Amino acid sequence: MRALLAAAMLACAVSSAAAAPSYDATAWNAFATLTAPTGGGKPVAFETWASDSDIYGGTPAWPKPGSRVLARSLAASAEAFAMHGTSLPAAACQPADPKAGNFPPGACIGEMVQHNRPVFDAIVNAHLTSTAGLVKAFAGKVPIAFPKDSIVVKADWVAIPDLLHWLPQQYKTAAAVRRAYYTNTAILNGRAQEYALLGMSVQSKDLPDWLWMTFEHRSNPGRCDVIGCHDGFGAAQANVDPRVVPNTDYGPCAKTPALAALFKSRRIDPVFANYCLKGTQAAFTTPPSHKPTVLANSVIERMNKGVAVAATSCITCHAYASFDVHGTPNYAVLPKHPVGAPDPKVLAGFKTHDYLWSILAAH
Repeated sequence: MRALLAAAMLACAVSSAAAAPSYDATAWNAFATLTAPTGGGKPVAFETWASDSDIYGGTPAWPKPGSRVLARSLAASAEAFAMHGTSLPAAACQPADPKAGNFPPGACIGEMVQHNRPVFDAIVNAHLTSTAGLVKAFAGKVPIAFPKDSIVVKADWVAIPDLLHWLPQQYKTAAAVRRAYYTNTAILNGRAQEYALLGMSVQSKDLPDWLWMTFEHRSNPGRCDVIGCHDGFGAAQANVDPRVVPNTDYGPCAKTPALAALFKSRRIDPVFANYCLKGTQAAFTTPPSHKPTVLANSVIERMNKGVAVAATSCITCHAYASFDVHGTPNYAVLPKHPVGAPDPKVLAGFKTHDYLWSILAAH
């Protein structure tokens, strides 16, 4: 595994530098898989996958067709528990930091975390759905590893009225939002209404340490702030530098003929051409300097969790996804927002869960 990782790092380690076209093409293929139509126009594929609530907290079951349920960020709740000993309510408004992206006060961001069937089956078959199951797994000698075709999606959404209040210069009506965003009805705090998809962070088991990618809607203010945007496969302008003035509109991220052909062959709704690949991440550091790589979504991390983009490394954070002999997740690491190569001392006494933090929902 280390030899393969080293080869991958030499081939393309991603930070604020441009991503390798091979990984960017892989990212867009994953995007096409998770946004594929499921019969009618909606829902798309990833909305039909298993959420945390389908897997943990009771009898796990692959979801039946129905309404999507949004919640507060599980990671934000876990960080609150680590720092204060109390969890944030799951079904509650997630107020974003208004200074990040100029999000209107009182508006909410709802989040969903979806696991495809290979991930769901692996968790259920290994009995990792509860604290008791994690205790047994800790005692076992078999490492936890998910199959190569595993994909996990974290998606953030905002209600259309909130979006109209947030971006009044770009969108004047709900109809304009529906033309520019993928929207669907979802439930937050027991209330069903129409939500627009702002962005997604995706992990795909294309590499031993997974391939990490983040996608954002073209209109997200500050989409390329701090680390820029880098897409060597799907974007006509492969590299977009961050601007001095934050929270501005970076434009449409026009697509290449190659990506347009991929979307056409997979029958992807044209509205998804309004989503941009911000970057991919395949390794902890960039050789030969060993500078830590970073990757963050301007909504998911910066606004929804209040974490600075420059202090976010998807691969490093998830490398610490682990639990102890009591089945308790490694909460203490979450508020530290680590970057770079994992510290073995922080993992002492814990068993890793193959880069998947969904165990935070186990009880």
